[in-house]
Amino acid sequence: MQISAIAIYPVKSLGAIALSSVEVGPRGMAGDRRWMIVDAGGRFVTRRECPALARIGICPGDAGDFHLTGPEAGMAARLPFVPEGGLPGEVRVWRDIVPARLFDNDASRLISAIAGRPLRLAYMPDDVRRPVDPRYGRNGDMVSFADGYPILLASGASLDALNAALEQPVPMDRFRPSLVVSGAGLEAWAETRWRRVRAGDVLLDLIKPCSRCIVITQDHRTGERPDGASPLKALRALGRFDGSGVLFGENAIPRRTGRVAVGDRVVVEEGQG
Repeated sequence: MQISAIAIYPVKSLGAIALSSVEVGPRGMAGDRRWMIVDAGGRFVTRRECPALARIGICPGDAGDFHLTGPEAGMAARLPFVPEGGLPGEVRVWRDIVPARLFDNDASRLISAIAGRPLRLAYMPDDVRRPVDPRYGRNGDMVSFADGYPILLASGASLDALNAALEQPVPMDRFRPSLVVSGAGLEAWAETRWRRVRAGDVLLDLIKPCSRCIVITQDHRTGERPDGASPLKALRALGRFDGSGVLFGENAIPRRTGRVAVGDRVVVEEGQG
């Protein structure tokens, strides 16, 4: 059993950048969801209410930056992973009010044009600490602008089991995982029994299943909802739900930081392997 894919999402709710390895720190993967799209009132905006955001492409640039692209020729903008400047302000992500740096720049104008309304970009500086839900994390655990937790781990075997129940298979990209685990002999849904895993230098506590929303029903490249059975309905039919909703993937918190790479062996240190 090994790490088969690694991805970061530099801007919350936009696309992924696939990596061969990544540094994992206390708040998650380097460069992951430190940027967030906000409206005029500072409230976060995602594909839940604005599916058109899926039409924005993302790709790595030179060292220290990445690029956003729109569906029309000439729609492109650069964003640094760590920006300078910006206006100090506060933004809202779910119930959290978080200090941030606000930017009106080429990237925010590109996003606004595709969304059809004025939007800005917010960046979380290093000195900002957004705590994890204390019901699941420890004192000092923190997260970037991800919904609630620093890492999302998913299983290739579980995706295979889901796709067997669907008329049209869906790619793993629909679920926006940080790490994907695959390997011969890996049983579907085995990850739901893991409590602590090690991969590369990194030790992760798997603290709760990830409840899923309407975004997993959207094509991750267009925002459209294809015909056919919904992954939400299929997961429910497979018994993958609890009081919080339909479940896929495991939320995780780093307990030992360091580097993890595609191909690293995954060892279950606590829980049933």
